[in-house]
Amino acid sequence: MKHSRFHKLAWCICLVLTMALLLPATALCKTDRLIDSKEYKDKDFHKGIITDYKDMLEGDRVDWVWVSPSVKLSQFKVKIGSMKNKSDMHGSSRVESIKAIFKESLADLKGSKGTLTADLCIYEVQGFSPGKAWIPYAGGHQMQAGIGIEMILRNGSKVVAKFRHFDRQGSDVKDAAHEAADHLVKYLSKH
Repeated sequence: MKHSRFHKLAWCICLVLTMALLLPATALCKTDRLIDSKEYKDKDFHKGIITDYKDMLEGDRVDWVWVSPSVKLSQFKVKIGSMKNKSDMHGSSRVESIKAIFKESLADLKGSKGTLTADLCIYEVQGFSPGKAWIPYAGGHQMQAGIGIEMILRNGSKVVAKFRHFDRQGSDVKDAAHEAADHLVKYLSKH
């Protein structure tokens, strides 16, 4: 009987030690910086208008974010400045319709401290693809249209925030643009 207690105790000690070693290792493997992510290291990484990604971290319902510590974004209104298209989506009317979606969504911000200018870039567009529906567990989501947006917020000429976000929704890229704009506006109103 003492022998089995010893084995149980030894097994428990080994389990505790294993957990003590694995938990810190798991924390070290977590990527919270864009430049350390698989996305950034992928040979197909699409760059937009952001020139330096080093300070961008995982955001709250937004993929990657950097905000100047001296700025509270919820205190500002936001207006659209420029809109670039670096994706393979063709047609200026489609780009203009996406710009209008962001303009309408950003108009919901009612800060009283001034107005920031948002320069936007569509860095990637993925069309609706019913063929992806077969992908286990994620097919229903992966088949939806997707859009990748980069946004730089400026107060005058000073950059105060940078965002990089990819979203999927519906069967048209405009549906995905609405979803992406919604996530960005929610982030701006909370931070």
